[in-house]
Amino acid sequence: MTTRNPSQTTSKLQAKNKKESIYAALFSPYQSPYKYQIYFINQSTSSQDLDYLIDIVQTSTDFIIDTESAFKSNIPALIQIYFLQSTRIQSPLLLVEIQHLPHYSTALFSQLKKLFYCIFNVKSHFYSWGPLTNELRSFSSCLLFTFPLYVITHDLQSQFKTWFNTWITSYDSTSINESITTDDVVIINAPTYDPHLLLPTSLMNKKKFNSHESWSLQHAVLYTFGLHLSKRETLRQWDIGLDINLPTCDHSFSINYRQKLINYACLDCVSVAHINLFMHQSELPLDLTFVKEQIITGEYFVSTKSNVASDIFQLDDACSSSSFEQIDAQVMAVHVPNDRHQSMPLITSMDSQHLVSVSPLESTPDEIITNLNSQSVECSPHKRSNNAKRRKNQKSSLRHRRKRYHHEIIRPANMKITSIKQLLRKNHIKYLNIHVVHSTLFIGVKSDGFKQLYEQIIPADMFV
Repeated sequence: MTTRNPSQTTSKLQAKNKKESIYAALFSPYQSPYKYQIYFINQSTSSQDLDYLIDIVQTSTDFIIDTESAFKSNIPALIQIYFLQSTRIQSPLLLVEIQHLPHYSTALFSQLKKLFYCIFNVKSHFYSWGPLTNELRSFSSCLLFTFPLYVITHDLQSQFKTWFNTWITSYDSTSINESITTDDVVIINAPTYDPHLLLPTSLMNKKKFNSHESWSLQHAVLYTFGLHLSKRETLRQWDIGLDINLPTCDHSFSINYRQKLINYACLDCVSVAHINLFMHQSELPLDLTFVKEQIITGEYFVSTKSNVASDIFQLDDACSSSSFEQIDAQVMAVHVPNDRHQSMPLITSMDSQHLVSVSPLESTPDEIITNLNSQSVECSPHKRSNNAKRRKNQKSSLRHRRKRYHHEIIRPANMKITSIKQLLRKNHIKYLNIHVVHSTLFIGVKSDGFKQLYEQIIPADMFV
């Protein structure tokens, strides 16, 4: 059994809190266009509420599914089920408290099982952020449903990855050909101090699309809507009993604590519904590899074009261009064939007029002192010659240039420097220096974080 290093856990938690604080400071909190009515499903649920929900589910075919497990113990705690209907309708959102269900021998449990039988119908479409089987497998012990699941499943997380790549590519090409007002675009300058927290949209898309890394729901909401979906409540005690009316709920937790968990659980569901709606509104094809059957169109699919902007992160072009041009003005090459980091030879020559010739074999100490004193009086104040200044500047420039290649990316290239720069700027690659030697491109970047990032998103044949 492997044990987690406490220092690693603390470091990971600190990084998460830092990210949450930055996101909360930069972006407005997420608000969904969907309306919902919360129904706690537990031993205190009334028979009348269950009858009402059973009636509604008869006319519903689309549901958002999510789950939560208790922190540390990892026992199944909560299933969220959102009835996906029109944004104009206040739809039921069920919070099924697995550890507080009625006994399976009671009439209330039989009624609850009937509700789940209607939901887990062969005509039902289940939408989830990630594979649904993984979400529900550990919850089968609650006896409300069985495996295999005879429903139509939609893995929106996997669909989103390919859809977003198509969408951002389409948006970028449209932006070039059409005039877009600033009212349609939310521009946020990604901070340069930590590329792992925020990136320009195009870079984040390439990072995700060209790797096996999946989109988290938080990042999907952030980069699609420019809003912050908080994840502070992810690791919490979800089995305490969210319904304050539960006789078995843990009263050591405050009402405010419960309300935060309830709000988190609801927003996790409706944000998935919002992304699903937006993907269909985009009128771009979805990858049906992650759907068992053809998608059945529902009322929540709107065919009108959405005006929500995608490229919410852009670098400050004016600032970037000026800094790039200042760097490009220096033409001293650092990389030379076969010896890219060879130091310049030391400059040992000096102007002859500033040298004092002393021959100890021919002069006595007193004579030497006399000669030195007389020459020091006659010499003019020390000044560097133009050649000496030029050599000093070259050494200084070369030293600073080497620092810019401390974090270096190497790619094959047969393009002109101007074309390479244009391509790097178009893809929001922040470089300090670039140089081509014998069809090899050397790109100097600011930090190791940028180097690791760009190594992933810059294809090997990008400059060929």
